[in-house]
Amino acid sequence: MTTEINQEQKEFLKLQLWKSTMRASISRAGEIYTPGTTAKKKSRFRVELLSFVTEMIRDHYETKTSDDQTHLENISKLKDFASGFGFVMLRFGHAQKILNLFLKYLWCLGYVQEPPHFPVDRLIQKRLRIQNFSNWTNEMEKEGYMKVIEEAKIVAKRENFRSIAALELSFYNDLW
Repeated sequence: MTTEINQEQKEFLKLQLWKSTMRASISRAGEIYTPGTTAKKKSRFRVELLSFVTEMIRDHYETKTSDDQTHLENISKLKDFASGFGFVMLRFGHAQKILNLFLKYLWCLGYVQEPPHFPVDRLIQKRLRIQNFSNWTNEMEKEGYMKVIEEAKIVAKRENFRSIAALELSFYNDLW
């Protein structure tokens, strides 16, 4: 059995992870496309968004862990890029989930450095015991998101995790 993964296999894995990321990030979102948006436009959006996110990851995450401010700016850029299509209504909560979940997948495979944050959703907010947590699909904006991130930093330090990404990964694995 060969253990080396070639470039074609890596691209296949990345594409499958991207599809999984999109399903997890927008499936609870309701309709993110304006009524009447064609399948062709939706497909073009997903392809162009993947290209945009791939370039962002190459520039900011492959060889280093971005700082909080850069990461927040990247989430906002992703949201703005999607909005630029005119037929896509992506909220901050969806944008953070897309970027953070894709980064988590790629990190777990060793394709990028450890991400600065993690996918913020209902499960992690409950596990962190966030009071009055945000519904990430409808109402989460930068302030609510950073509330979760700051709380995770406190918990990670208290429980001796090297990072909040490692903390969330452990919490997620404990759910199963």
